[in-house]
Amino acid sequence: MERSGWLAVPGSRGGRAVVEALNADWRQLVEHRPPQVLEWSVRRPELGDRPELADLLDRASAGCDTTLHALLAEAQSGDRLAARTVLQSLLGRLVRMAARDGRASADDYVAAAWCVLVAYPLAARPVRIAANLALDTLKAVHHERDGWGRAESAPWLAGEQLDQLERGIRQRVLDHGVAARLDAAQVIEAGLRLRLLDEPARLLLEGVYLRGLSGAEVARQSASTPGSVRVRCSRALRVLAAHAVELAEAA
Repeated sequence: MERSGWLAVPGSRGGRAVVEALNADWRQLVEHRPPQVLEWSVRRPELGDRPELADLLDRASAGCDTTLHALLAEAQSGDRLAARTVLQSLLGRLVRMAARDGRASADDYVAAAWCVLVAYPLAARPVRIAANLALDTLKAVHHERDGWGRAESAPWLAGEQLDQLERGIRQRVLDHGVAARLDAAQVIEAGLRLRLLDEPARLLLEGVYLRGLSGAEVARQSASTPGSVRVRCSRALRVLAAHAVELAEAA
């Protein structure tokens, strides 16, 4: 039985680690009782007086349009916890959709759902929100897969993938015994010189990780979509991570 979005993922095709990490993260959020939940109820009285995060998730998971509308409004105003709550409410659906999909994993569905929910048109589609989010996510996964091949991506929730790669490279020691000391710009430049990145990938990573642009901003500049930006970033970073030693030596 699912409870507050905490579920096992038997039979899902890939993505088990991501789903388990999201469940573990959610448990911590519920235990810590973040104060912005009370702030939501002040701005969104339809959420009730002094709501609990777990109760809001139960309502959202059951498809309550009032709850989802309020949470999405907060999410689209920049509240990441509200977005995280909506994502968790969709997790069961996402796992089931991935289990029925022969070519995409739960990772792909989670990543696509994050992009979909922050851009959901609340004014135009105020009812059947949960079903609409699930359908939009399904369409996004199929669009990315058909346009770019299988979308091997992780959810881009914190934008720290390149930072993690930097740290991993710094920890490697070169043959002459000097630890690699690289920043993000050097990692990207070395990847370009080694032909691990092409020019579009370089511009993409620089926009996101050096200039601090959002996925939507980079997508507009490159005549693409936020989902495509997410997928391309993940692919580029996977290539760089697989060649960490060569990057350290080339920098």
